[in-house]
Amino acid sequence: MKVLLHSPGLKSEISDIYRKAFNNAIELYVVTAYLTDWDSSLVINESCESFRFIIGKDFGITKKSACSKVMDWLPPERKSQFLVADNITGFHPKAIFWKEANGMWFTLIGSSNLTKAAFESNYEANFHSEIDEESYLEAKHWIGEITESSVVVSEDWLEQYVEGRVPVKKKVINAKGKGESIVSLILPLPIGAKEKVKERRKQISIHESVKSLLTELFTQCAHGKISSSDFYERLPELWSWDLGNRLQGKGWERQGKASDFKELSISYLKVVKALDFERDDVVAREIDRLKMLKVSARTAFFSEILCLTFPDKYPVLNKPIWAYLEDIKFRAPKKSSQGAAYIDLAKKLRLSLKENISHPAKNLAELDTVIWLAYHQ
Repeated sequence: MKVLLHSPGLKSEISDIYRKAFNNAIELYVVTAYLTDWDSSLVINESCESFRFIIGKDFGITKKSACSKVMDWLPPERKSQFLVADNITGFHPKAIFWKEANGMWFTLIGSSNLTKAAFESNYEANFHSEIDEESYLEAKHWIGEITESSVVVSEDWLEQYVEGRVPVKKKVINAKGKGESIVSLILPLPIGAKEKVKERRKQISIHESVKSLLTELFTQCAHGKISSSDFYERLPELWSWDLGNRLQGKGWERQGKASDFKELSISYLKVVKALDFERDDVVAREIDRLKMLKVSARTAFFSEILCLTFPDKYPVLNKPIWAYLEDIKFRAPKKSSQGAAYIDLAKKLRLSLKENISHPAKNLAELDTVIWLAYHQ
């Protein structure tokens, strides 16, 4: 362990360590209580497979200009990995954890926020150390917990965020530090929603009974044991209205028949096999890969299969949800990749459901049928 003490006017080792972490990490997790500036000369290692940059919003200290710098700095596929602890009050950590390709794990923890002042004009005390795998995995799990109460920083979020607002009286918070989020989407509640939710729960239950068989079908296609056309022909045996587990309306058969189901199956298996903490990253990465390969089934079909497999995590991309998003004027971060935009939506819908405990829908699969009822034409 090395203690790093910094005084104004002295050359700081801290910025060198930050730069080394960003350049060398294959996994990188950054948490900072607030963000007031950003060094856009930092470069993320292209081989970094898992990245989180989470900032706090307490007391309005975080600057919109700094957030905008980060958003401009991030490549399209990483825009869903810049998060704000939107549903947490009392978010004060200042740390980075990372893993390098040689299998070593490191941390930098202390008083420094990610600002130029922390590296130049402030008095700061930090420590930098190699850590063991157990400590690293514990930190990774902790980051995962924070992620569940965080949303993607987008232009919409920045518009609603207020700088420098100091509350007159602190609100009482629970033991988990839950606070009021800035971005909580207005969820539709049409007449008949409860009945639709009950029907959807039956559909999810039916899907659970065939999920392992469907995964095997994806596996056979991914490994080349059956052709893409064979997959398409056998799919209705395990996913259909007659069976009772198909969610979307008509039209996909005609558009989806020509899709490359081998590549889609490869993507699906990567998502299924991913660790819970890393699954959002894998989903975003695979959607972008399928887009690059021009696999048309990457939207409606792939998102529905994700929703059926992980009903708490992923929404279905269909015409009703596009109409809903247009109605509430929802926007993903500018220049987001398709995968990053999907994860942005998923995270904000998850958090909105958490905050609307009286809503009949308790997961994104159930919310999908409520949105369908409200916006289907």
